[in-house]
Amino acid sequence: MSLPKSLKVNNEHHLLKLLRFTKIEHTVYSLPFLFSGAWLGAGGKLPPLNTLLLIFLAGVGARTMGMAMNRILDRKIDAKNPRTANRELPKGSMTVNSAYLVAGIGLAVYLLACAFLGRLCLLLSPIPASILITYSLLKRFTPYCHLGIGVCLLLAPVGAYIAASGKLPTDVHILLLTLFTFCWMSGFDIIYALQDIDFDREAGIHSIPAAFGFTGAQFVAAAIHSVALLAAVGLLLFTGGNVLAWGAFVISASAFVLAYVPIIPLSFRFFPLSAIAGIFGAMIPLMWIS
Repeated sequence: MSLPKSLKVNNEHHLLKLLRFTKIEHTVYSLPFLFSGAWLGAGGKLPPLNTLLLIFLAGVGARTMGMAMNRILDRKIDAKNPRTANRELPKGSMTVNSAYLVAGIGLAVYLLACAFLGRLCLLLSPIPASILITYSLLKRFTPYCHLGIGVCLLLAPVGAYIAASGKLPTDVHILLLTLFTFCWMSGFDIIYALQDIDFDREAGIHSIPAAFGFTGAQFVAAAIHSVALLAAVGLLLFTGGNVLAWGAFVISASAFVLAYVPIIPLSFRFFPLSAIAGIFGAMIPLMWIS
């Protein structure tokens, strides 16, 4: 028995609204690092499929929770910013209670996956959760708030490594991948914030573009991205650096460079250029086989 057409359309509308609210397409930022961290945690080989599935669920749940809380905590700021005023909470197409429900479901999925991944993952689970819930508050206090999103993203390879290995990350491969992840996203978040430089200054929002200006912020982002590329070179050296790994590095490095080409729109630099830089950077350790 098929659903009435009106009910079907309404369900599709709610699903699309939920996907827009959680920015589901941006999951591409964390998934390659989850897989790469798990690969390194398993010693340069594919972890069991059930472990990979649990890591995937933990990552999606955590990201859903973090995005929902970001939207909730920033809804009043978003309402004042012309670029973000059309988001679901500011324009009233979603209630705050519904957003909390989405965050709660994400948190539940994350914690349940951590519980099945083992005692160490469950014990450590409050650390990423607390960071993901509160990182968006940093813009109220410090221009270096962009480093907060970098920390959020580095949790992906670190958490996946712990889940696959059952131990804390100490070897050079995962440390270099973690450094790459942190610098990659922190730098691109600065570039993303260039879109709001005027609004941030008027509204008293702290950001590196607001503090250092359009050109100065790009210099800061470029310095951070230089460290990311150095970390990527380190990964190449410590994992053997075969042809495929070097190919991934060249594509990643090219995306980093293109992010500073003035004629390319800022929104395009953040997505998809940042995704390309990150995905192919995350692929470098996957060429290492124990």
